[in-house]
Amino acid sequence: MHSESIRYLIVPGWHGSPDDHWQSHWQRSLPNSVRVEQRDWVEPRREPWIAELSHAVEASARPTVVIAHSLGCVTLAHWAQRAPEVLRQRVRGALLVAPA
Repeated sequence: MHSESIRYLIVPGWHGSPDDHWQSHWQRSLPNSVRVEQRDWVEPRREPWIAELSHAVEASARPTVVIAHSLGCVTLAHWAQRAPEVLRQRVRGALLVAPA
C-alpha cells in the first residue's frame, strides 16, 4: 500500500489540538490527512464524539490509518466496539498516543 493511497485520520483529544500541537504539524505534512472536529472540545460527550469519528471514517472508502491522542484514543476504542464491520475494515492501523 503506497502512502498516496492511505488516508490519515487525526483524532485529537480533550481541548483539541492547536496549530503548534504535533497533530497539527502531522496534518500539514501527511498527504491525504483529515482531522476529526468535535462540536465541543471542552465538555466531551461520548455519543457525539463517536458519531463525529464515525462520520469521518464513513466519508471515504480509502484505507485509513487513525492517529489518535488522549481522549481521541478512548473515542476510537468505543467506536471500534460498535462500528459495523465494513467501516472497521477501512481502518488498517492506528497510532494511539497517550491514551486517557
